[in-house]
Amino acid sequence: MERFAKRNSIALYRRALDLFTHFRQGAGLEKIALITGGAKRLGRDICLSLAKEGFDIALHYHTSTDAAEQTRKEIKGLGRRCFIIQSNLNEPVLHSELIDAVYHHFGNLTLLINNASIFKKLDFKHTSPMDFDQNVMLHMKAPFFLSQAFSKKCQKGAIINMLDTRVDQYKTEHFVYTLSKKSLKEMTLLLAKTLAPDIRVNGICPGAILPPENQGEQYLEQLAQKTPMKHPGHVQDILSALLYLTRSNYVNGEILYVDGGERLT
Repeated sequence: MERFAKRNSIALYRRALDLFTHFRQGAGLEKIALITGGAKRLGRDICLSLAKEGFDIALHYHTSTDAAEQTRKEIKGLGRRCFIIQSNLNEPVLHSELIDAVYHHFGNLTLLINNASIFKKLDFKHTSPMDFDQNVMLHMKAPFFLSQAFSKKCQKGAIINMLDTRVDQYKTEHFVYTLSKKSLKEMTLLLAKTLAPDIRVNGICPGAILPPENQGEQYLEQLAQKTPMKHPGHVQDILSALLYLTRSNYVNGEILYVDGGERLT
């Protein structure tokens, strides 16, 4: 009889804990975000912006150890928790492990941002099988299986996929990059329908805002002159779109273009 009462007490405790966790998620009291490629450039800015918004941060990086540590310090300076995770997204077996690691550390995850990316100027004829695999893995396969693992654990949350305004154009100088980002756009829309109502899925398409790592501001200025706005955007424009998507609980299946109208040219 005593053993039965003990088992019953444990069951009631677990049920109460599940209800409390569900309440915290539903009420928005616990906000935890995983950002892939979060150590530097746009990923770093996303991490800091979400920390200011009240999110605890799981920061994924591949090789940028020093930058990840520095970003963690900045996040902690904002009064938020930060868990950094080194992982190679080219290894499919690690995708579900990455989500598990965040849950093990924080006990929860409410926002997944698929931001990690590579950007190489390669036309169709010069794309190698390795180039193809790297782009498809990072821009399509990793977001697919990270989203799948996230959806199996998350009771209420959101996914935001970082795209590119090229997804609605047919520029060929970054052939496999553009092809893989186009695929990610379509996956975003399919997931928005598949995972609703528990998980909202949206995308953001930046335009002339950040130059490639081997280019300067002049590159942006030249690119922006071909857009209706005639000037580059700012990282804050992307962050404003991102925060809008995190705050708007009835927005699902949307692709926000932060490109100064570049897609219209």
